[in-house]
Amino acid sequence: MKLMSKCRVALLVATALGMSACNDGKDGNDGLPGDPGAPWVPPVVTTSAVAKVMEWQYADGLVNVEFSVENQDGVPVEDLDKVQLMSTIKNEAGLLADTVDVTWVAGDDNAPGTLTHAGDGIYNLSMPHEAATSESIGTGYIRPGNGENGMPRTKRVMFTKNDHYAQVSTTDDAKCVACHGEFEDATGNATWGWHQHHHALDNDQEVIIVEACLVCHTQTEQKDGGWAQNTMAMLGHGKLADGEGGKISSGHASLGTSYSMDKYRCSTCHIDDVVFTASLNGCATCHADLQDADKDLAVNHSNFTDLDCATCHNSFQHDHENGKARDEALNRYKFEVFSVVRSEDKTAIEVTATATDSEGKPVDILAITDASPRGWATVVKNGEAVLPGRDEGHVARSVDAMAGENGEVIYIIEHALPYVEGEVLFGGVDGRITYTARWGAENGASAPISVSNIKDVRRTTSDGMKCLTCHTEGLQGHGGQRGGFDLGGDGCAQCHSAYNWAPGKTQEDGTIGDYAMAWGPLVHNMHFGAYKQDRGLNDMPTTDRNMPVDCQACHTGMIDLEDVAPAVVLNGMDESSVYGITAISANCATCHTGDAAKNHMIQQGGDFNVAITPEADTHTGESGDFAVFDPAPITESCSVCHSPARLAEAHNY
Repeated sequence: MKLMSKCRVALLVATALGMSACNDGKDGNDGLPGDPGAPWVPPVVTTSAVAKVMEWQYADGLVNVEFSVENQDGVPVEDLDKVQLMSTIKNEAGLLADTVDVTWVAGDDNAPGTLTHAGDGIYNLSMPHEAATSESIGTGYIRPGNGENGMPRTKRVMFTKNDHYAQVSTTDDAKCVACHGEFEDATGNATWGWHQHHHALDNDQEVIIVEACLVCHTQTEQKDGGWAQNTMAMLGHGKLADGEGGKISSGHASLGTSYSMDKYRCSTCHIDDVVFTASLNGCATCHADLQDADKDLAVNHSNFTDLDCATCHNSFQHDHENGKARDEALNRYKFEVFSVVRSEDKTAIEVTATATDSEGKPVDILAITDASPRGWATVVKNGEAVLPGRDEGHVARSVDAMAGENGEVIYIIEHALPYVEGEVLFGGVDGRITYTARWGAENGASAPISVSNIKDVRRTTSDGMKCLTCHTEGLQGHGGQRGGFDLGGDGCAQCHSAYNWAPGKTQEDGTIGDYAMAWGPLVHNMHFGAYKQDRGLNDMPTTDRNMPVDCQACHTGMIDLEDVAPAVVLNGMDESSVYGITAISANCATCHTGDAAKNHMIQQGGDFNVAITPEADTHTGESGDFAVFDPAPITESCSVCHSPARLAEAHNY
């Protein structure tokens, strides 16, 4: 029997049935013609949207805004069903104070205001603002979306600048970005507060910071008719409401004590030629006793109001300018280093320098009485200063100086490491220039002298001058005479070297932390890593550890791990317990602290416990004899996979 497939049998059966149904073998007649169907139009899908404020104005009891909304493809959104508006206007004292936060929702009979669709994605919004008049001056933003139509909310979109707009005249966004980094990618993980992503956009989709903050954090506290508990001045000056009627120091208030900036140097945050609006709430952030009736003040302000301020303070009269006196001191002398060389008998190092005054005239350094210039030097290996010098963990400093030719002065650096053929020397001049400051300098004030050959001899991928963006006083208070305005953070590398084996900083419980003092690991730890987190340094304007960071805030160009010199980072509690960490691992492990991450580094040649054997010779310093540690370099293979491009992608620089 011939076998047939199941499919063929089915086909034959279907054919037989069909023939029996149409036994004449002809097709049926065509049906009557019908109307053509409407063309299929795919639904508009909105995964993101962009809004723009076209026009806006205040009226009696109202704020009116005309705006447009488009989706991610530039297609007008025609079914907007929800939009938020925030608006703040000035009070009779000229301060931004009266704020409303209102949201219109389609189908909600209790929703305030009205929304009219004019077609092509253009809408007219009219919202109640009881205190508004046609003469009101203020600011605000809209935020369409997140209703029932599935459209996600846009970014906050600021009102455009017109005759009604309250222009900010005390600071600008660049001042904030300089320390806090860019805002556009900020999320709730930002260390200094989830409000960092509460910025707004203008019609060109550029980030707006200060003016967006002022919509809520106005110039008047909540208790005095403002919207938020803390005003913009309170945030800027760092005296925040404690929720119990008092104020606590926070954020910017601590900058003057954290080796960061002179909080009396207004130009750090304020623009030049500042136009100030006198406000008790603003002044009281620093002058906390201003309204204390029991204080013996020249003028009792306890019964004053914001409206009273303008009668006397019609300009920024009072001297808050520490910066002016400090700038004079910084410019009083200009030092220049000509050479850092061995003495003729090779036992010491000689640093030759000159100085000129603010007018460029030569200065006799040895006759200076209002400054304390001093030479220093050490030996460089693998781009790092080899320590100790005068003591463990320090460079060698001059104890004597003599006049040279043509107004030069030669600093004699004793306690230097022994001479080695082909050595590279690292040295310069530092010290302090004294000046009189009105504020915050009870024990005297000083500006740094800081000049060296560091940029000629130290390998680096960073620029220490970038440190001065945030640390405006050149780390005044800790090594302030070394991390100065000529070098910025680069001056710190003379002590914070990979070869610095000095004990770690003592913890509160008396134990000694094992945090490397080398400059790279220290900076990463202080700003992003475990050191910062473990010590609760969460007021620093950097993102959380293991989150993307703006590496270019400190670094220059691409970071290529292949260029990292294998200078093993030393650490330890005393000479009997010195150990080393390989260079790349020492930096990466400040943030990537997990066992898996460390094991990965070890597999690529990293070592967290490099055996260190001091040379037989000892170095005689000012405080005794110390062993000279010189670990053999170790090369890590991290650059094979972690190329500059992949590092950039992972770390957002």
